[in-house]
Amino acid sequence: GCGTILKLDDFAHVTLITGASEIGQGSETVLSQLVCEELGLPISAVTVVNNDTDITPWDVGVHASRTTFIAGNSAIGAARKAKAKILAAAARKYECAEDELDLAGGCVVRADTGEALVDLARLMRSLHFSDKAELVMTTYYYEPPSVHQDKGFKGDVSAAYAWAAQVVEVEVDTDTGIVKMTRVTGAHDVGRVLNRLGIEGQIEGGVVMGQGYALTEDLMIENGVMRNPNFRDYKLVTAPEIPEMDISFIESMDGEGPQGAKGVGEAPAICIAAATANAIANATGVRIRALPFTPERVYRALHGCGEQPSWKPEA
Repeated sequence: GCGTILKLDDFAHVTLITGASEIGQGSETVLSQLVCEELGLPISAVTVVNNDTDITPWDVGVHASRTTFIAGNSAIGAARKAKAKILAAAARKYECAEDELDLAGGCVVRADTGEALVDLARLMRSLHFSDKAELVMTTYYYEPPSVHQDKGFKGDVSAAYAWAAQVVEVEVDTDTGIVKMTRVTGAHDVGRVLNRLGIEGQIEGGVVMGQGYALTEDLMIENGVMRNPNFRDYKLVTAPEIPEMDISFIESMDGEGPQGAKGVGEAPAICIAAATANAIANATGVRIRALPFTPERVYRALHGCGEQPSWKPEA
């Protein structure tokens, strides 16, 4: 699960204090978007605080493609509680039912007509500076529904699952064993695209991560000593080697996800190595079962002197 603390000040600026960490995946933007959609505010009205564990609530960590899904639902929960407090105060002021009001464009509006009644900032100041001052501050903790694994390691442990299919096209130089990845085509069921630029970056980054796993990256440990401890000997994929990418998104609008979204962080990296192995086999007729597919390893396999796997594949 993940916790969220949300505070609105007297200028209708939101401070979102979240347990979720930002490691470059764009979570600050997505969480801000989700909160703004609930509160009818521009994204500039949100500040995300996530860098001090003395202040932020609990979150289990950035892994398992969970941040948008778990932290997003938590942020939405806190925003909806704040919205309910705001509309309750506005309903008393305008002597109407709460469900007759909504938030949009930085204002409290009539739900049926969209007519603006008051700026949200002005309403917030009336709460803060009234005789019985009331701060709009909410907390919410989201724990996803799941079924824990039994002793046979079976159980529906996640609230939603991302699906993907990726096709890798390669060129294999049979004289040198060099494999060139030329194109990757992918389709990802992400539930709903919340931030198009951000999710495209995640998919493209995951593809390149998988490319390195498939073709170049090999951590060599011998007698407890790393034999290739620098980037001269540990080969990372660089910009000229990145293939053309054609990525499509399937929006299935998952019912449990925030605004229908699902996690996607790991999905693009998972498929690439296996698809590359299949592509090499399709191009050469030779099946290689050890990663990475370095020129030497591919050359040896093509010329019948490849490394023998330490395991036997099932029939």
